[in-house]
Amino acid sequence: MFIERGKPEEIPKGAIRLTKDEVMEYMTNLIQKWPNTMELWALKHGNPILSSAVVISSSVILHFYRKRLKLGNYGRFTLFLPVVIMPSIFDQIYQSSITTKSIILQEDCPICISTQSMFIQLGTGIVYPLMSTIGGSYMVAHKMNLLSFKSNGPDIVKEFAQHLTKLSRPLYNRLTAFVIGHALLSYMISHYQMENFEFLRLKMLQQQNEEIEASRQRKQISNK
Repeated sequence: MFIERGKPEEIPKGAIRLTKDEVMEYMTNLIQKWPNTMELWALKHGNPILSSAVVISSSVILHFYRKRLKLGNYGRFTLFLPVVIMPSIFDQIYQSSITTKSIILQEDCPICISTQSMFIQLGTGIVYPLMSTIGGSYMVAHKMNLLSFKSNGPDIVKEFAQHLTKLSRPLYNRLTAFVIGHALLSYMISHYQMENFEFLRLKMLQQQNEEIEASRQRKQISNK
């Protein structure tokens, strides 16, 4: 069955109308059951690849601050769950429900789709892990008396900022590499997902034309 997005007045007679949810369900099942995995590899495995990249960058960021603050085994699992596991889950959910959905429903332009994919990837792979790691690591260090600030009141914010800047300096190069890596990877995956979907649409159209031609030939034979 070939699926095409169109306005109500453009829909031909005899066409089956589907809601967005029905289209998503049909296409998702079709993609998952597609016999040749390599033909649709980006649609099948692209989002898990992006999610795995989030795990890598989040783990590196967490390990860096734990090591610099000398936390040892303090709060290892407590920090690992929100800093590493949760962002990777969010990335998978957002990429599937926003990026992949936009591709299948043909709602946005290719540049818009790639851009939103990059923002999701940078948010879940860099921004969220960095913020949650800094907050969580400093809380654990303070709770375990591994870190204390001399200032009081508003001045403690300035002291914290200076300490964080000095502590984070060795991470800057790796952060830059992660930002570039996430941006390029998300762009590449979204690009191939769009290519895979276009390939799938052409295959569906070809199959529909073959079925129409076969039906026409059967009618001709029966009329004879």
